[in-house]
Amino acid sequence: MATVSIIVPIYNVEEELRKCVSSILAQTYRDIEVILVDDGSPDNCGAICDDFAQKDSRVVVIHKENGGLVNARKSGLEKSTGRFISYVDGDDWIEEDFIQSLVDCQQKYNVDIVAAGFSKDIGDDSERFTNIIPSGFYDKNKMIAEVYPRMICAGPYFYFGVCSYVWNKLFKKELLYESQMAVDPHISIGEDTAVVFPVLLKANTLYISENNSYHYYQKAYSMLKNVDTLEKEKEKVARLSNYLTEAMKDAPAEYNLKKQIERYIDGLKIIRYGEKETNPRNHIFDAAPTDRVAIFSGGIVGQNIYSIFASKKIGTITGWFDRDAEIYRAQGLKVQNIEDIPKTEFDIIVIANLDEISIKKNEAVLEKYGIDPKKIVSLL
Repeated sequence: MATVSIIVPIYNVEEELRKCVSSILAQTYRDIEVILVDDGSPDNCGAICDDFAQKDSRVVVIHKENGGLVNARKSGLEKSTGRFISYVDGDDWIEEDFIQSLVDCQQKYNVDIVAAGFSKDIGDDSERFTNIIPSGFYDKNKMIAEVYPRMICAGPYFYFGVCSYVWNKLFKKELLYESQMAVDPHISIGEDTAVVFPVLLKANTLYISENNSYHYYQKAYSMLKNVDTLEKEKEKVARLSNYLTEAMKDAPAEYNLKKQIERYIDGLKIIRYGEKETNPRNHIFDAAPTDRVAIFSGGIVGQNIYSIFASKKIGTITGWFDRDAEIYRAQGLKVQNIEDIPKTEFDIIVIANLDEISIKKNEAVLEKYGIDPKKIVSLL
């Protein structure tokens, strides 16, 4: 029986899986079990998992029919024997000190949860992130005063006070188990938030760490998001909204969780289908089939907007622009330099940002290039 069980849900990540698992097995903290959950992966992932299990007794493999990320994590948790649980996604990797750092914090402060930062890797470029709420030890009183009122929303859209991912954290299993197992298996957007914030509510102690040696890897062929029909997208977002609201309904009003959840869900509505509850008539996907559309921003929001326009054949995309176009092009995305904006014909240009500062900066660029303000569409 190991102290820490590391659960790795795996689906269609053959190219990244060996690096992922090798990085886990190379941890300086050795008292781990590694639970590889092959979620019916159609590629060679299952065989790779078995190969690791043959070479290292700490590896446990679960082969199952495809059931989605929530079910895969549940299967791994049920199989786990560790007192503590951590997660690593099958296409990510961790630096050799990552688990040791989490364990050191847990042992020093005897906390229920350790919440770290992370690094986002795009090609050879890596950007490091920490939690918005400052690092340090939080007992229940400090969590009530400083964490709960802004853990989901601490500013602009998707500006979480505590990072919403499960994979950069260490949980006491006895605390995590009920919340993870309760998650609706049909949730396919926000699978992490459905676990993290209900568990934080139950915790009595928390340590927020500045460690960001977990590497969240974005590869070119996964960067453009799959989008469903408008009705199905709305259904997915509504399912998550209903789940979070129900899971945290008993929290005291002073935590302001209802408004935090609404803000988070509004952000999802904007990037998944272009509207928010407070102004559903302002729909960016009402463009006519003959409209020429340009998109400004190559980030996650821009990628979602591009995917929706392209897959739904809403208008014709004539340009996609970003200041860091070279980075995105290196990842296979057709992003152009902003200097190409005045050379491109379009009927509307969508500024694909969710914070006012970025929007104003991009509006200033378009103004500099003499773009008609009537052609500029903001997500907000």
